[in-house]
Amino acid sequence: MKNLLSLVLFVSFAFVSCAEKEVIEEPKMSDEHAMVIERINAYAPVTLKSDLSGLTERERALVAKLVEAGKIVDDIFWEQSTHDAISTRDSLMALNTDEAKDFLKYVKINYGPYDPLYDNDRFVGSGVAKRPQGGGFYPEDMTKEEFEAFIAANPDQAEAFKSQYTIIVRENGTLKAVPYHQKYEKTERLASLLEEAAELADNASLKKYLQLRATATRTDDYYESDLAWMELEGNNVDLVIGPIENYQDELFNYKTAHEAVVLVKDFEASAELELYKSNMQNFENSLPLENKFKQKNIGEGNVIQVVNVVYFGGDCNQGVKTIAAALPNDPKVAEAKGRKLSMYKNHMEAKFDKIVAEIGKTLLTPERNKYVDKKAFTSFVTLHEVSHALGPKYVNGKKNMEIRNALKERYSAIEECKADALSMYNHKYLLESGIKDQEYIEKAKATYLAGLYRSIRFGSGAHYNANLIQLNYLKEQGVIFTTAEGKLDLNDDLFFEKMGELSNLILMTQVNGDYDKAGEILAKYAVLSDELKKEIEILKAIPRDIATEYIY
Repeated sequence: MKNLLSLVLFVSFAFVSCAEKEVIEEPKMSDEHAMVIERINAYAPVTLKSDLSGLTERERALVAKLVEAGKIVDDIFWEQSTHDAISTRDSLMALNTDEAKDFLKYVKINYGPYDPLYDNDRFVGSGVAKRPQGGGFYPEDMTKEEFEAFIAANPDQAEAFKSQYTIIVRENGTLKAVPYHQKYEKTERLASLLEEAAELADNASLKKYLQLRATATRTDDYYESDLAWMELEGNNVDLVIGPIENYQDELFNYKTAHEAVVLVKDFEASAELELYKSNMQNFENSLPLENKFKQKNIGEGNVIQVVNVVYFGGDCNQGVKTIAAALPNDPKVAEAKGRKLSMYKNHMEAKFDKIVAEIGKTLLTPERNKYVDKKAFTSFVTLHEVSHALGPKYVNGKKNMEIRNALKERYSAIEECKADALSMYNHKYLLESGIKDQEYIEKAKATYLAGLYRSIRFGSGAHYNANLIQLNYLKEQGVIFTTAEGKLDLNDDLFFEKMGELSNLILMTQVNGDYDKAGEILAKYAVLSDELKKEIEILKAIPRDIATEYIY
């Protein structure tokens, strides 16, 4: 295996004058091994304990069953991550040396031999130098041109090939779409565990959801189960499970990856967020966008909840851990029932303490840093998820063309940029309507600035590119600047004006389904400049993310 050598101990003996002491020379660590240990240490170890004391005995048994199902999903994601993820993992396990154990630990963090924090470069094993953009969803040797040419020649197969729930394989010299439920052998076991969990669910709405999710797992038709998930009521336990996000498919953004999140509700904290739900239509009405492009009834059906994570598995657990989610992604479900915005409280608090607060102390002026605030961080994340629900979902003039399909692999970064920009722009409405005071707005802006540097240290992916767009745009416009003392600060007079202009740029790209414009934005702004590289270097002693262990 490339960069992984067997460990050999070299022992030398020396005699020191009269004492004749035996000196054992320390084995020399390889550069590659030292590098991987340094990268492991970039993930701050955090043990998260969820309090289940408020649950009944059957609910606690339900949680344990859902965790069991989540581990099956985790296994499926290993197949989806990359074609060589499992073989790399298993060969390192077979070596059983100290060096191999460290490489294995990092492979498990990343679900494969490629490092998202370092532009998806390979860090162990032989093979291609960078993670294939199609992950494990397409043949490794397939090009975008071959895929598109096949669809052009076989239009009757376009729907199956573009489906979120198929993988593309090469069979008898030609491409073929295979449904997830046929491809992944553990699908039936997952469905059975969901049915067993349903038997433990005393809440009728949760029981219905789990039963429908089991059916969806066997058929790859998730619409009815997504509707049922939005209809959950009075449940103490929640669950996100199945193929959810498109981030792993960097080739076309078509394919969804499996993940599992087992959650316990925090009802007291959730109640505090009702003000965001009650103002969703006001946020939509206040968008820096022509009225004809705004939604008319956005608030109905939307759910905002604060939850604590009991288990993370699959896509959401790879590398940088998710801190919130706005689901389902299906615009048809969103139109019918709204979306559920889930804030992962224990994740958010851990990341603020370990990362955001330290970035503020290091990069920001003392005057600005004093406003960096944990509550402002969680509120920003909440408004980020709210903002995913804002704005158009279909290309203007093409009701059946979803924006995600029009923007293809460029969609995820553009959408994440929209959610961030609108999260901050929404603070303008909160201030002007008297919901928040000026001191809170100062906290929000300072925390946002520190948070941008948290995300550009991700190294790759949608959130990384989204934050680069914001940082470079706001620096270009004079909103973010460096003081004579070398610290970062904000031009308060320009902040909301330029945030509105950035939001309009992104929103209109989505309105028009403008693939080329999205490419221009990414090419111009999603760039790691020398200045940003120096700023990131200053932060090297601060963890990039957290390595979580869950106790319940």
